Amino acid sequence: MAGYAGQFFLATAVGGHPAETLVRVTVSAVYRSRLVLDFEDNHQVLTDARVLLCGHIGALKLTGLGYTGPLVRRPAVAAAARSQAPGPA
Repeated sequence: MAGYAGQFFLATAVGGHPAETLVRVTVSAVYRSRLVLDFEDNHQVLTDARVLLCGHIGALKLTGLGYTGPLVRRPAVAAAARSQAPGPA
């Protein structure tokens, strides 16, 4: 049986879905280093967490469910917004 990890945003395009798409994530019971991504259009993709932007809590959930693959940490949203803001004129 697989374990439901939660909802995460894609860091890159996957299976025709653009980056920043929200997906439901499940850790595969058979392949613990793989994740099942469930999209709203009922399309499923088996992949690894390199396609996800997951924060500390998301990483803990994934490893708690047995996920052993690579993780990508989500940058702080406020810091990312500041770095993209135009400088003083």
